[in-house]
Amino acid sequence: MSSMANLSRVFTTTILGVVFGAICMLLSEYSLQVPFWPMGISLLLHHTVMGFAIGASALKINWAAHGILWGVLFSIFLSISFVGRFDEFWVVALIFPIIWAFLIEVFTTKVFKQPQ
Repeated sequence: MSSMANLSRVFTTTILGVVFGAICMLLSEYSLQVPFWPMGISLLLHHTVMGFAIGASALKINWAAHGILWGVLFSIFLSISFVGRFDEFWVVALIFPIIWAFLIEVFTTKVFKQPQ
């Protein structure tokens, strides 16, 4: 893959991370009453960095497994930070990053046709 195509993929995945991070931030704020500051902003930054990591990854595995793998890695760190703070929110923090990372990979690889 050329370096320009690689930069395009990193840009796309990072922007998708911002978009899904904003959606996650708003959903958690209005449905779970998670405070906008600092937790909502933390979610936004978390998903942005996750999108960047997905795009910058040099792993050569199936695109779906790639998204799920990065989602699992990032969900572990996010869920650990929420244990004991918001009743059951740590479970949500464990599951949803996997879904968001998979969606980032779906949109990037299948919709925007930017392979790994």
